[in-house]
Amino acid sequence: MAGVLFAALLAIGFIGIKSSDYKDVSSLKNLGYKAYVTVKGTPVSLSGNYVLKVGDTVFSLRGFGSYAIAERIGGPPLGSDDSYAVFILEGKDGSTRVVALYSASEFKSLYGGSPSVSSRVVVEGEYEPGLPAAIIDPASGSKVGGPYPVLMVSKILEGCHESYQAPAGRLEG
Repeated sequence: MAGVLFAALLAIGFIGIKSSDYKDVSSLKNLGYKAYVTVKGTPVSLSGNYVLKVGDTVFSLRGFGSYAIAERIGGPPLGSDDSYAVFILEGKDGSTRVVALYSASEFKSLYGGSPSVSSRVVVEGEYEPGLPAAIIDPASGSKVGGPYPVLMVSKILEGCHESYQAPAGRLEG
């Protein structure tokens, strides 16, 4: 009986966690100070090669659709890594965006070389509204996005998983 009760409580807790309504990225627009947050947002598509400037740090940025990989090419180190998985997350209001940076080595170890990113991503980490990020076209030097506040991600809670591909088929005969 105790085992059944424990299993039922565990299931209820799991359902509560999975169905909890995370705050939307748009809720950050009125937050003017550093804070540890958990937010959900829609990844903005970014394909091609760009420059990402975060404060005084400069990265080469290669977009893969829903995410990008940034490699530091100049300026002081930012956080504990020189390369980051980058998500530009947009809120429901359609105008609030944040640049979410997550350790590229951790991202690759958890999600593989070609991760699949869903239409909603939930992350938690340190929100830094005073740290501006801008995306620049390297050919023209003009800004194509930003400035956006930065979210240094410590965990991706939902929205990213390893892409599984079936092995190549064989013809018998």
